[in-house]
Amino acid sequence: MIAAFCTAGLMWSCSKKQDLLASTTGTDGFAFVKIAQFAPNFRGALNTKDSFNIYVNNAKLNGPFLTYGLLFPTVSNLYAAVPAGAVTFKISVVNALSVDSIVVKSFDKTLTAGGYYSFFMTDSLVNANDSKQIFVQDNFTRTDTTHYNIRFAHTILADTAGKNVDVYSNRLAANIFSNISPGTVTNFMSEPYNFVADTLIVRRAGTAFELARISTVATPIARERAYTLVYKGTPVATGTKPRSLTYYPNQ
Repeated sequence: MIAAFCTAGLMWSCSKKQDLLASTTGTDGFAFVKIAQFAPNFRGALNTKDSFNIYVNNAKLNGPFLTYGLLFPTVSNLYAAVPAGAVTFKISVVNALSVDSIVVKSFDKTLTAGGYYSFFMTDSLVNANDSKQIFVQDNFTRTDTTHYNIRFAHTILADTAGKNVDVYSNRLAANIFSNISPGTVTNFMSEPYNFVADTLIVRRAGTAFELARISTVATPIARERAYTLVYKGTPVATGTKPRSLTYYPNQ
């Protein structure tokens, strides 16, 4: 593993186009990031097209273009390794007249070596505040064999109908998150695990009014893992980017 990260460091210095992927084991000199594009109005917020690249300190981080609903790295790689310390994230689009990229927005961050971070791109992406953008540090620890960790991200910022929401678990017959406001990413919390699939439902806070749901049958939740559940899209139930739920592993 040490040799693998040494190789990653060499690749970072030699090629700005090489993806740097990391396991979820921290190593001095590197921090680990995940980029999640959940901004349905990205084009309007940045006045550009919703097909872009992410650069870290002028080195391209992603492979294919990112667009709405996509993550980098993929769920199989979990996080990408980047230099720790002061770094600059840049969102860039390709100039139609040349192969060079045009920077449309940059963000200066300070990353702790061995730390894990998520950059949730939402419609408040241009806000200067980390908590509004939303840029958060991912703090999770491995659970025992009878539990898993999960957190909830409410990324529908203009949801005047739903506003604060609860997340209800059919398996547990109870809310696992309550009264979560738009723009909030909760802490990871431990939930009891068994082999029964679950259906998770987002409801208006304090009511049984359903806004979105997702079943874990197709992609089972595993014990001793950590997951992020995301309420995303536009506030409406129809259209090209309707409100919906998704989840992905962090560990």
